[in-house]
Amino acid sequence: MKYDFAVVGGGPAGCIAAGRALEKGDVILFEEHKKQPVHCAGLISVSGFERLEIKKKHFVLNEVKGAKLFSPLGTIVEIRAKEAKAYVVDRSLFDGFLLNSAVSKGVSCESMRVLGIENSVLHTQGGEFKAEKTILATGTDYNLQKACKLDCPDEFLLGAQYEMDVECDRDLVELHFVVPDFFAWIVPLEDKARVGLCTKSNPKPFLDSFVSRLAKQNRVKGSRVQNESYGIIPLYNPKLRTQYGKINLVGDAAGHVKATTGGGVVMGGVAAEYACMEDYERLWRRNIGADLRLHLWIHRFVNRLSPQNLDRLFKITSESRNSLESGGDMDYAQKTVKALFKNPKFTLKFLLNTPSFLLDLL
Repeated sequence: MKYDFAVVGGGPAGCIAAGRALEKGDVILFEEHKKQPVHCAGLISVSGFERLEIKKKHFVLNEVKGAKLFSPLGTIVEIRAKEAKAYVVDRSLFDGFLLNSAVSKGVSCESMRVLGIENSVLHTQGGEFKAEKTILATGTDYNLQKACKLDCPDEFLLGAQYEMDVECDRDLVELHFVVPDFFAWIVPLEDKARVGLCTKSNPKPFLDSFVSRLAKQNRVKGSRVQNESYGIIPLYNPKLRTQYGKINLVGDAAGHVKATTGGGVVMGGVAAEYACMEDYERLWRRNIGADLRLHLWIHRFVNRLSPQNLDRLFKITSESRNSLESGGDMDYAQKTVKALFKNPKFTLKFLLNTPSFLLDLL
């Protein structure tokens, strides 16, 4: 049978792309896993839910109102809004909900692996399917992209996460800048927490060390790790091409990931809304390209600062806590930067410290 669109991958980006493509023709979606593998902290902004028109449902495990940031030298910056800023979700239930929603709208779904694509024909384990357009939303499995000789992300972070009983404020996410290349996090659930981190090398020794550090602070309530997960996070590459005639890349397959947090659901979802359109590349870049670039710049800037300068930056940032609580956005970096520099004290102190920051960047 011939379809107007084929979507390969049943994660959030694939499901959103499939739902939008239904407005232009019939759609078949290929998802080889009976249950989507989960490799992330599952923190999605409230504004992101609204932007993607997703309603809060049974997959939301907790609501958080902000974050507590820990510098390498011990400075703590707490940003706490009056209302929920993000939802902690069960990604398996969340992904399943999006897939079921796509199917209920009329998307055909096949549980099989796509082995190759040639002349609009998708070769699968169960036979051949024809599609006028193909949307690759295969996450961080780049085998199909490589087989089709398409560009792939080329820089990654490696993540590890445990679920365990840790003492923490259930309203706040904790970000600890105590590992190279990224940070460690504590994401609170109702009765436990997700404790994880990312690095560019094997993350497990760093995570075990971080958990030991928490234990010495008497914050670990019991030694049993209830769940472990590992995964890779692609860093956004603004030069990566995502449109190839009849094949478009979206989500992690295209590197639509915020380099500051490693989150890709919202950005990938926004790009997915345009994945069935003729000018896909232009549209997604116009909508989220500048923010993804800024997230990447912030990531590189923060990770090149010395511990002393990073601690100094945290102290300066504390001057704009009120602005961040009201105007910051964990997805749209431009809004967050504007909120920071809206405060004259932050702007002045940042400028005064810029020469010191620049020395770290050289």
